[in-house]
Amino acid sequence: MAAALLTASGCAAEAEAPGTPAAGGSQTATPTSTPTPDPTAAGEAQAEEAAAAEEAQLPFEAEGIRDWAQAAVPDADSEGFASAFSGWMSEHTAKNHRSTDNSAEAGSYVVQIACRGDGTITVETSTLDGQPTSDPVVCQNSTIAFDATTPTEGLVTELALEGAPTIYALSFQHAPAG
Repeated sequence: MAAALLTASGCAAEAEAPGTPAAGGSQTATPTSTPTPDPTAAGEAQAEEAAAAEEAQLPFEAEGIRDWAQAAVPDADSEGFASAFSGWMSEHTAKNHRSTDNSAEAGSYVVQIACRGDGTITVETSTLDGQPTSDPVVCQNSTIAFDATTPTEGLVTELALEGAPTIYALSFQHAPAG
């Protein structure tokens, strides 16, 4: 049995290098040009500023999420550990997050979600072909455990944020037999 530990975190889009300007115009001995503003770059800069402002609203610095997650939900040292991931969500980084674990064994899992912040995260799990493996779970500044059972190999986890920037940690453990 292989265990996986994934870390996903919110991030701002990186600005792309602007393209080279098209050649053209009249030929003169001393060419002059007036730069044309790149609306894409301006939009990306605004998105980066918005993401930075949202990151400042988190309950603690984003760099501390991984350490917090290891204490908030079961980690690789826990009995039955299967996988875990953590990060933060916001309007400008990711309002929705989808994680597909193609190698998750068929069976029952105890799933724990911890979330901190003023937003609400809804968690849904399903098989690879979209069949629900649990009821949706709503997390608002709490830690919740729930069961998920998949009859086939593979597990999809979807997170959806409503509201303010929020951090999360999710852990999957094989449910104890019997």
